[in-house]
Amino acid sequence: MPLPNTLDSLLREFAELGIAAGMTLMVHSSLRQVGWTVGGPVTVVRAILETLGREGTLVMPAESPGVSDPSSWSDVRVKAEWHETIRANLPVFDPLTTPTTMGVIAEAFRTFPGTVRSHHPLVSVCANGRFADAVTERHSLAFCEGAGTPFEKLYDLDAFTLLLGVDFSRCTSLHYAESLVPSRRTTVSRFPIIQEGKRIWVEVPDMAADNGTHFPVVGADFSASRPIRAGRVGSAHALLFSTRELVDFAKSYFTRVLG
Repeated sequence: MPLPNTLDSLLREFAELGIAAGMTLMVHSSLRQVGWTVGGPVTVVRAILETLGREGTLVMPAESPGVSDPSSWSDVRVKAEWHETIRANLPVFDPLTTPTTMGVIAEAFRTFPGTVRSHHPLVSVCANGRFADAVTERHSLAFCEGAGTPFEKLYDLDAFTLLLGVDFSRCTSLHYAESLVPSRRTTVSRFPIIQEGKRIWVEVPDMAADNGTHFPVVGADFSASRPIRAGRVGSAHALLFSTRELVDFAKSYFTRVLG
């Protein structure tokens, strides 16, 4: 039976995978896949930050879909006749207190000392380290994974992406890549904000969900044709690669497939 993950074992495995001091790194993760860890998700956060060092920057998604219009929720417990009551009483996004649904590692990172968060109500991003403020300072309300967002900044910074126990369906940079294509798939997002001291609902254009249609295909093709570091961290399969290379590859794919 394997031993539990510890700070030291995670430090060793992150280094063996290729994570290095000074990197800017976006992490999508699942603690369940990593396995039982002494100290829980905070230990995973500490291990990544220590591996990146003082000159590095750690970034994680901090999405909060519960701040959206209830008609878009997939929660079967929420009855349609509740929608108006929910709309009238739903709290607006608060970067300090609104939790993320992106897993316990991302939630632990959200409250970790020194972490800052972008201000998009639905698709915020958290960052800690050298470029944390630069990554989070701009986040367009419309097309929240496109231009004028942290995902564009990660591309500009030539960041890396780590998929830790998750697959390419969780890789938000693929939404950014598709947003650069004229025939991108779109939807409308609706959420409350405070504007001039008043709580109002706004509607903005956004990228549509992929639902497994193209992202896994892009990931498989990219993995087969580009240099990717693969290994194990705890019990999890881990992939480390250039964000910019993925975006450029995916943009070409979406241009060809979507027309």
